[in-house]
Amino acid sequence: MFKIQKRIIYAIEAVVDIALNSGLQPVQNISIAKRQRIPKRYLEQTLQILVKKNILVGSRGPKGGYRLARERRKIKISEIIKTVSDDESKEICKSELARKVIGPMINNISDKCFKFLDEISVEEICKIAKEKKLQKHPDKKVDFVI
Repeated sequence: MFKIQKRIIYAIEAVVDIALNSGLQPVQNISIAKRQRIPKRYLEQTLQILVKKNILVGSRGPKGGYRLARERRKIKISEIIKTVSDDESKEICKSELARKVIGPMINNISDKCFKFLDEISVEEICKIAKEKKLQKHPDKKVDFVI
C-alpha cells in the first residue's frame, strides 16, 4: 500500500472542514485544528500554502480565518494534493534501473491516480460527509448571563 503524506491528509481535511463550516465568518485555524485533531504548527503551514495557490483566502485579525477561494465544486482533490505534496521522485530515481523502469511505472500509477482524483471535488466530499452526519461541528460556546 502506498503511504500518503500527513500533510496531504491535513490539507484535504482542512479544506473540507472550511467548506462545511464556513458561514458569515471565516473559519479559524484553531477551530479546524480542534475538530480535525491536526497539530496547529502543521495546519498553519498547510493553510498558508493553500492561500498562496488560491485554494483558500485568508483574513487577519480577531475575526479572521479562512474561506474557500472558489466554489466547492471547482476545487478538485487532485489540486489540493499537488499543491501540498513534496515531489521527491527526482531525488529517488538516481540509478539507471530507477530512471528507466521503476520511475516510469510509478509515474504511470501516479498519473492514473490523479486522473481519478481530478474527478472528485470538495463538493462531493462534503456531500459524503453530510450523509455520514459529519457536517458542522459547532465549537462549544460560552454564554455569559449577568
